[in-house]
Amino acid sequence: MSEEKMIDLEVKVSMEEMKQIGEYCRDKGINFSEWMRGLALKEIERERSESKEKEEEDFSSWVFII
Repeated sequence: MSEEKMIDLEVKVSMEEMKQIGEYCRDKGINFSEWMRGLALKEIERERSESKEKEEEDFSSWVFII
């Protein structure tokens, strides 16, 4: 299993946004850091998947003459 390391990140939000995020996390019973980590990893995976699909589309238009 990989070693986890804590890092500090700065996120700029308004007071109203901070209240909304805090309320959401409390209502859902989730930890903000874990939630953000999950969102980031899902986004990375989605982009990789889209990139791979695009790559496969590019290859599908090739014509090979033997």
